[in-house]
Amino acid sequence: MKKLFSIIFLATLIPLTMWAQDSKGSIVVTLKDGSKVSMPRSGIQKITIEDVKLSSIDEVDLGLSVKWANVNLDLTCDGKVVASPEGYGGYYGWADPTGLKTVDDKNQYPSYTRPKKISGGQYDIATQQIGDGWRLPTTEEFNELLTLKHEEATLTDAEGNAVKGVKFTAENGNWIFLPYSGYRYKENVFQTGQYGYYWTGDLNSVLDWMACELNIGEGFNRISNNAVYNGCSVRPVKDSLPVAE
Repeated sequence: MKKLFSIIFLATLIPLTMWAQDSKGSIVVTLKDGSKVSMPRSGIQKITIEDVKLSSIDEVDLGLSVKWANVNLDLTCDGKVVASPEGYGGYYGWADPTGLKTVDDKNQYPSYTRPKKISGGQYDIATQQIGDGWRLPTTEEFNELLTLKHEEATLTDAEGNAVKGVKFTAENGNWIFLPYSGYRYKENVFQTGQYGYYWTGDLNSVLDWMACELNIGEGFNRISNNAVYNGCSVRPVKDSLPVAE
């Protein structure tokens, strides 16, 4: 009995260009980067091409209780995240796991009755779109981030444009950069280059149509609140694994 093999191409990581049979009877897959993957035809029963929730997002160890993503979430990208730390990424309503809603109706985020915490759950856009343990930060985790050395900084994007934001640097030398990406109201984006608004997974304890966010700008970095229907940036986190003794 032939051994079963399934070749799964991760569409978000390894874009497939073509596959063919070579003179030795092997199936050869040519990827967009020019590299090739070969397997004997006799060992293949089925070829399956699947799209999965995975991305090239990197974990950054800042010596805190969670690992931080190095980039913002962006559902317009194949890999679900922007390509570089200075990228603004997308703008998403709170508790909208699809990332598609732009209406200013608070009862659609996610409904008339809102959960108090969504980090890691069914309404968490990072969890639902990226998976692999990624989720929205909590208010406490953003407060922990603010204990690190942080200062306004400017990075340069691929087009040579200066991008302002805040750079957080850990004692181990690792860092993340949160750009002043602004926010979205309905279809329009405001205050890019001036302020950044980053969702937490926590609802405001008093006003249930507001959710907690990290608000950054020149001269201040603080936990604040924003209407759930406004589009804010998302910088995912992942729980740190315990260190083996």
